[in-house]
Amino acid sequence: MNPAPNPLAGHVLTKEPPTMVSERVPPHSEPAISTTAAPPSKPSMVKAWVITLMLLASTLIAYLDKAILGLVAQPVMADLGLTATQFGTISTAASLLGPAVTLLFATVADRLPLKGTLFTLVLLWSLIQLPIFFVASAGMLVVTRLLLGAADAPSNSVMHSMAYSWWPNERRGLPAALLTTGASFGKLIFAPVLVVVIAALGWQYGFLSVAIMGFVWCVGWAFVGKTGPYAEPVTPRPPKKPAKETAADDAPEDPTAGTKAPLRSILLTGTFIGYLALFSSVGMLVMIVLTWLPSYFEAGLGFSAVTAGSLFGVPSITSVIFLFAYGAWGDRALKRGVPARVVRTLIGGGLAMAGGVSLMALPLADGVALPMALLMLGYGLSTSIYAIANPTLAQITPPAQRTGVLSLGLALSGLIGVPGPVLAGMVLDAAKASSGSPADGYTSAFLLAGVIVLIGGALFALLANPERDALKVEAARAARAAGTS
Repeated sequence: MNPAPNPLAGHVLTKEPPTMVSERVPPHSEPAISTTAAPPSKPSMVKAWVITLMLLASTLIAYLDKAILGLVAQPVMADLGLTATQFGTISTAASLLGPAVTLLFATVADRLPLKGTLFTLVLLWSLIQLPIFFVASAGMLVVTRLLLGAADAPSNSVMHSMAYSWWPNERRGLPAALLTTGASFGKLIFAPVLVVVIAALGWQYGFLSVAIMGFVWCVGWAFVGKTGPYAEPVTPRPPKKPAKETAADDAPEDPTAGTKAPLRSILLTGTFIGYLALFSSVGMLVMIVLTWLPSYFEAGLGFSAVTAGSLFGVPSITSVIFLFAYGAWGDRALKRGVPARVVRTLIGGGLAMAGGVSLMALPLADGVALPMALLMLGYGLSTSIYAIANPTLAQITPPAQRTGVLSLGLALSGLIGVPGPVLAGMVLDAAKASSGSPADGYTSAFLLAGVIVLIGGALFALLANPERDALKVEAARAARAAGTS
């Protein structure tokens, strides 16, 4: 589980009364499109923040649903007799069905109500956690991870689309950062509690705990969830006019209204390709951390199981700092007219590259303090890109296609990042066989992750250019509209 919204024509189905809305575009953001539609009414800031905080809670639950496997790694491997590679394969199971489901979801995403879709997804996550509480086996772990990955896959795009429906483009960096920090808050606040539950009652109770959290969230969302004014609802088809009316009367005020851009015009842009490189590389790092970080603290640095689980969220401290600082600064820079090419792609790619270098230095560090510092710095810098990655892709995408394109981008990047936990597990088993030192295996795994993030950041900085690509996409949309008019 972005720059000025391109006010491209298109529509999204919501439960609100159908109306045409458009989004205002600040300088250096997207090509302005003439339209006669009235701008969206300014939403209540209280309501916008309530929705954003509820979405934050959903990202927290989504993250804990996946992170619980890392928290129980050592007792599960001991109880079930699994090697690191086998456990990494179980972790990878959560990513196998996800990309395919997300691709399928992308074909219908823009026709589904955001509120109901998110409610259904969170309910499914919670139900899927229950079987492992009753049947503790490697096979059940694989099955539930597969199903969880499928149910979780569409959630990121739905959460972000819901959030963006409440915020104009130039104010989306901070909400995007807040949604991303759901993972960090989950580790910092709830991971220590889950570790105590696991230590006191058994690792199966960790799965039961996150299921209960999801059920509670669903109750709250049923009452407060609502799509905001910056989503473009579907406009009903106008009634057929009498034949006696003139052709001039029949002509629409905006001949391009309702026309979507060809999907290939978005997928072949440097921005989309750079997004895939960046998001998949950082996603692979996150999956490795989810699966192996508590084990590294315990087996590599010598902490107790409870302490290792409690320290799970420590690298997220820098992640929260960088996310909020970068998100807030980026929003202010965009308001001042700084191009998104600079704010989001060049700086974002540079931060990811710096994070990769920090992780690559981990094998050179001795003791406990320096490895912890490098982990915190590398993870924080790398994950700071979540404040700008989805907003960058959303900037080049017509609003009516935004959920579908975000879903597609997340699916493809997730597919690329699938091998991460298994590769790390293979590195761990190889290090154990050759040197017998668990610490060497973990630092080598993080070195590999650092190299991948470095490459992803470099490709994003070189390829992504949202202003340029927004113009290309709009030109393709206008050409399609002209050809069908």
